[in-house]
Amino acid sequence: MQESLLKSSLYYTEGSSNKEYHAELVEVTGGYVVNFKYGRRGGTLTTGTKTVTPVDHAQAQSIYAKLIQAKIAKGYLPDSDLSGNAYQHTQCNGVSHDLASDFTPQLCNPINTTALIDLMQDDNWALQQKMDGERRAAHAEASINTVNSEGTGEVTGECTDGKSNVIGMNRKGLVVALPQGIADELQSIANSSGTIRVDGEIIGEVLHIFDLLIHQGVHLHTLPWLERMRIASMVISQCQHIKAIPVAASTEDKRKLWYQVNVQQAEGVVFKRINAPVTAGRPNSGGDWLKFKFTESASCYVSSINPNKRSIKISLFDSSNGTNNKASIIPVGNVTIPPNYDIPATGDVVEVEYLYAYKGGSIYQPVYRGIRTDLDLSACRLDQLKYKPDACSPQPSDQTAEICTC
Repeated sequence: MQESLLKSSLYYTEGSSNKEYHAELVEVTGGYVVNFKYGRRGGTLTTGTKTVTPVDHAQAQSIYAKLIQAKIAKGYLPDSDLSGNAYQHTQCNGVSHDLASDFTPQLCNPINTTALIDLMQDDNWALQQKMDGERRAAHAEASINTVNSEGTGEVTGECTDGKSNVIGMNRKGLVVALPQGIADELQSIANSSGTIRVDGEIIGEVLHIFDLLIHQGVHLHTLPWLERMRIASMVISQCQHIKAIPVAASTEDKRKLWYQVNVQQAEGVVFKRINAPVTAGRPNSGGDWLKFKFTESASCYVSSINPNKRSIKISLFDSSNGTNNKASIIPVGNVTIPPNYDIPATGDVVEVEYLYAYKGGSIYQPVYRGIRTDLDLSACRLDQLKYKPDACSPQPSDQTAEICTC
């Protein structure tokens, strides 16, 4: 059986053209191949291969990466709604990774120092730490009978099918794996209380949640955000692998939390309007969730691996009107891979933290933060770089915070 390990979709829409190009790296008997399809968008596509016979994995990755880069250089661009990259055909909690869910994440817009200071003093807004993980929603349904033999409606504790009814969902809304500890705890909650869905960031074996979307089978989208967090904190109070991110509501507590997070050199903070309903997606500006980051980060793709070194070359692409209206591949430097991380493959999307960027693309003091399996090539854009980082120091009088956990 062929197994697709990497796949990307690119589109060309310059002038009257409307073309699509799809590439995938596939595992076959005897090695790996790189296949492609192309043609007018929505029409019959021509198929082909870059590897007449199977090659080893490293060679296939190199062929795949060069193919994608060549197409980008010719003006093909990823479509953020359609492009897919690096999703493996494996099973997680009984569900294929390639399945799309009904989850669309609520996303934050950034704010500057002036807005931060204003929100610190606004009682309509609360504050949470911005966790440095991957976006992960988790959904669980009861896996036990809810009606006993007498028909009283009491939970009997008998399994209906012996399978877990828990799925994870990433930033793209695709089904992904959850660590067993998280899945078990969420399944236990669903078995006792009914369907539950939480939203948060996963770091290692712990899911740090910042929203509760479904509780006891009821959608909570119209409930104020602070009330959703209060319920969430009670529901998961006994969990070891699912934690509620603490909330600071008063001006003083917000300033204390800001200071603590900054001292810890964490990623940043997020302001949430306390009465906000659930609103999927990202507004063009403003919104009910606003982020302030202490360090900048960029999603880059691995253009090559430096031989005999634990470092990689990273690049972005510039989709602005360049020479002959072609997208330009912009190398932004090298980044060292720490010993506790695996070296990514050529073509992977990775997250890199940095202090600031120079005009032209290179980044200063890059720090590798891992592979982004929840993003595709559409995230690897030059215009995400920040050239003038904001600074802020609303230091509180007392460095010890009394932070509400709802």
